[in-house]
Amino acid sequence: MKNSLFIVLIIVSISYSQIGSIYSNTPIGELVTDFSVRRNGLGLGIASQEIYDLNPINPASWNSIPYVKFIGSFKFSSNSFSDVNSNNKLSNGSFNSLLIALPVERSLGIVFSGGIIPYSKINYKVLSPENTFDSIKYTSRFEANGGITNYYFGLSSRVKNHFSIGLAASFLVGTVSKVLSTDFLEDNMIDPEFTEKLKYNGVGVRIGIVSENLNKKFNLKPFTDIRVGFSYLNSVSLNTNLLDLKRGFFIDTVSEFNFTTKIPSQIAFGLAFNYKNKYNLYIDYLNQNLSNLNSDYKKSSFELSAHNIYSIGVELIPSSKPKNFFETISWRAGLFYKDLGIKINGQNINETGIKAGLSFPIDQLNLLDIAVQYSIRGKKEKFFVKESIFNLWVGINFAEIWFVRSED
Repeated sequence: MKNSLFIVLIIVSISYSQIGSIYSNTPIGELVTDFSVRRNGLGLGIASQEIYDLNPINPASWNSIPYVKFIGSFKFSSNSFSDVNSNNKLSNGSFNSLLIALPVERSLGIVFSGGIIPYSKINYKVLSPENTFDSIKYTSRFEANGGITNYYFGLSSRVKNHFSIGLAASFLVGTVSKVLSTDFLEDNMIDPEFTEKLKYNGVGVRIGIVSENLNKKFNLKPFTDIRVGFSYLNSVSLNTNLLDLKRGFFIDTVSEFNFTTKIPSQIAFGLAFNYKNKYNLYIDYLNQNLSNLNSDYKKSSFELSAHNIYSIGVELIPSSKPKNFFETISWRAGLFYKDLGIKINGQNINETGIKAGLSFPIDQLNLLDIAVQYSIRGKKEKFFVKESIFNLWVGINFAEIWFVRSED
């Protein structure tokens, strides 16, 4: 009977019902880069330098912010999943990010920023159909949720009009819970359940650079402004606590382990072009080699590889002298391609998508930001799942009129 129960627990049926992304099943979950609603409708914006947005990926980009800023966002997702045997759908909404900025010395580009943003997420639920082993009917459930949150703060500064530099500390804290259970359909059978709860904490440092306007030297018409951006987050060693619970398998047991999970470094590059003060064009690349993710105890369910993001986006800048309401709106659109950093049967899992967004002015300083994204990842073949993902972000973008007392 011992061997029979063991086989029951490790068998995963090819035909299953899925909720959430099975591709997030790594020790820390799927990496997240959708922090700012304005960036979500456009791209990463590594070389961006604007007064209306906060970009946590590159702290150097904060140097031009002249106002106290408060930016919050909410995310709604609707995901469809399909494999060779079944289809499913999941919709949910949640708080996405909270960002603040405080100019310390505007003439030097010294700006303090802090915030709460997602670093990684994991969310899936896989249910097997009814199966039989040794004439015993059962179903299986594989479930995980949680992730890591990044609590960051840092400063930006300009260096003698040559470039801008920024430095930020990232405090990574989070919990990931995973459950594997078997439900026997006979009343006299005990349903075994294995639960793993992993708690993470660690500190990383991100440095960013944005160049001066290179077009002052190269005069590449018809561009008004050309900049290069760079961002680097060091490799982070996370203190990891694992609580391992086994229930209904002979006897209930609880085990606790402490070890280190090492997250590989992240690097990003970007180009930003301004065309006649009417359009902004952003071209970006981000890399984090997850094959270097190393845990002293817990291994990934998938073969890990390089996590890459390629994105391009364009923004229509509002008119300085608008003739109607539509000319006061910022319009954005972009394309992206992403390697998720995992392999199945030696094949990389990738994601391709489109983005769009806009910003409505509430008054001269405050905005309502909206972004949408549609993407497809995986494929509808044996051992794979095709996911169609629709995301909607809505954000408030408030400036100092809400927080700074008038000198009068």
